[in-house]
Amino acid sequence: MRIVYILTIITVLVAHLSAQTPVGTWSDHLIYNKAEDLAVGSEDIYASTGSSILVFNREFEELRKLSKINGLTETGISTIGWSEENNTLIIAYTSTNVDLVTDNTIYNIPDISLKYIPGKKVINRIRTKGRYAYLAGSFGIVVIDLIKKEIYDTWKPGDNDRTAEVWDVTFGNDEIYAATNMGLFYADASGEGLSYSGNWTPENRLPYPQGNYNALLYTGNRLYANRSGENFEGDSLFVIGTACSLFLYEPGLFNRSLEPGPDGFAVSSGTSARYYSTGGTLIKTINSYSPGIPDIVMTVPDNNNIWIADKNSGLLRLKDMSVIEFMNLPGPVSNDAINITTLNGKTIICGGGVDISWNNLWKPFSVSVNENNSWEKITSAQNNDAMRAVIDPRNSNHFFISTWGTGLMEFENNKLIKNYTDANSVLNNIIPGKPYVRTSGMAMDDKGYLWITQPEVPGTIKTLKPDGTWIINPVTIAVPTVGDILITRAGHKWVLLPRGYGLFLLDDKGTPESFVDDVSKKIMVTDAENKVFSYYFSIAEDLDGNIWIGTDQGPVVYYSPERIFSTDLKAYRIKIPRNDGSGLADYMLGTETITAIAVDGANRKWIGTSGSGAYLLSPDGITQIAHYNESNSPLFSNTITSISVDNLTGNVWFATSKGVQSLRGDATEGAEQFTNVYAFPNPVREDFEGNLTITGLMKETRVSITDISGNLVYKTVSDGGQASWDLRTYNGQRVATGVYMAFCAAADGSQSCVIKVLVIR
Repeated sequence: MRIVYILTIITVLVAHLSAQTPVGTWSDHLIYNKAEDLAVGSEDIYASTGSSILVFNREFEELRKLSKINGLTETGISTIGWSEENNTLIIAYTSTNVDLVTDNTIYNIPDISLKYIPGKKVINRIRTKGRYAYLAGSFGIVVIDLIKKEIYDTWKPGDNDRTAEVWDVTFGNDEIYAATNMGLFYADASGEGLSYSGNWTPENRLPYPQGNYNALLYTGNRLYANRSGENFEGDSLFVIGTACSLFLYEPGLFNRSLEPGPDGFAVSSGTSARYYSTGGTLIKTINSYSPGIPDIVMTVPDNNNIWIADKNSGLLRLKDMSVIEFMNLPGPVSNDAINITTLNGKTIICGGGVDISWNNLWKPFSVSVNENNSWEKITSAQNNDAMRAVIDPRNSNHFFISTWGTGLMEFENNKLIKNYTDANSVLNNIIPGKPYVRTSGMAMDDKGYLWITQPEVPGTIKTLKPDGTWIINPVTIAVPTVGDILITRAGHKWVLLPRGYGLFLLDDKGTPESFVDDVSKKIMVTDAENKVFSYYFSIAEDLDGNIWIGTDQGPVVYYSPERIFSTDLKAYRIKIPRNDGSGLADYMLGTETITAIAVDGANRKWIGTSGSGAYLLSPDGITQIAHYNESNSPLFSNTITSISVDNLTGNVWFATSKGVQSLRGDATEGAEQFTNVYAFPNPVREDFEGNLTITGLMKETRVSITDISGNLVYKTVSDGGQASWDLRTYNGQRVATGVYMAFCAAADGSQSCVIKVLVIR
């Protein structure tokens, strides 16, 4: 059993400035306007978003969140449950891993996930009674002792030695009932012998005794059992008292959950929810609220309130049975993220993508913009598969979004100002009249010209000028897939050709309107040993002008890349000596598929992979500084789709297969002069355990820290525009309370500045 102790079990959502976030701090950027499950306690209300937990505190009317960032074992959540008797939140993950959250401690129970179970393995529902939690799943019912924090038993309702898939459980006076795909079963609630299916009795009073029953509730000495409808006919909710009768049926109505309350119960049915008295009298119907169309997963009566989990609208409260309140936290449109772009404090997440063959995924158009700790969500019913973003360096409020089917979209202040398609621009459509105006790669040059790639059409490379006119380069790249385009500091264009088609290189001599002097070539990446690399997934230029390309066999580097047009320039694979006396060396990440490459202010390389998480490499790529994966860090997933580094804050943004998160990095882009130098946190409080950060520095600034008497305490050189101090002296002692001076000097001695820092111990 894994135990995690956390200082603050749930991060309070306070919009503190990102610039003040300590270096090394992880932040989640998950969707919080979606709720898939509810657990109602006397102090807190818990709503599962599918990736994290939204928490509402009754006393302070405060929203908080709990995710892998602050202690949860995983990201994908299947269902949750609450035990009031044991003050414990039970979280079941899609992997069937289980967390128990109690008393500011998270206890992990991995037993179910580690056990081999043939076929499907999923936990569908959690109910609690006394000291136990009952996990209904595809393998029966697992009983967890919440006091001992261990599995107590496994029960297997079914017949003929077959274990049924259990969707829900409920307790009567002396019985436990199980809703399964093989009918409704009951047994003695003592639990004796329930690991044997023969000790479970089928409930034959139901009209369809072998039907699929997906929800159960025992209340008011009556048993309510929901039979899942077939062929879109709608569900049938039956009630069993002295006899069995049909309680609720409407064509097309599908009941998702039955939940008890103090004086009644609730039936949730997607587009509506119904609240009944204990005796079965309808009290309230909820079938509309604005904004949004109801997609209700669960409703829980709570005295004079009703709590609602809605897939579209998140956590809601029907206060005093009359007023709908939306209780959401800021976040992106969704957890889908194919690409992240950052510049000057603005981050844009695109939630589209393509499949392995570069066909449409037909994901609804979703773009999320983060700036100044606020989120703007951009959606469109007419567009799909947002691919890439480009932020105008001259005006960060101006940006473009490429799509895989509906052209190019231009935005100002997060408002669409133009959608370029084949109908109003030079963009081509693969299938006229259909949504196949595919724009994949984008990059903007220092003149504000936007360069775009379009596959499978004449004029693969097109350029949109700031005045709104277009340039079509006459070169057509005759391959079916054309990906990202990189514009180097020398003005050269490097275009990735995914799926084994190589690279396309263009030197337009700085005259995009004139083609007579253009030089172009198509190559396959080849190293000095004539090894050919066919598959490329990412590309970046570092601060020294070198070109890094992510392949299916690790990263390769082109040094002096401007020579590639005049010579048969070879790529370089970074070799790491084994230092075992063998004289052999291995290639850096040579077995990894490199899906993302980003360069920070210290010229270090952030590398994303398809299955091993993220790496931080030294500027030359020879030294592995850090490796982040699911097991050793808060990283949501080992599958990374994009990485971007904010040049102003040093925030490193990761797009993963399970959502977006960021890590406050220790390197920013070096400033041209000391005009905005500051330290944070300042003052340093007694409970602060991280590093003091000095930011706004020039590249390779020399930093000397002294006490108020002028005694040298620490010195360092900045990584890009940022330096860190662990608040210790050279001998490792924590510094005492006092005022400390940070003397900062440019590498060439041309500029200097001094800042004061107050440390409280």
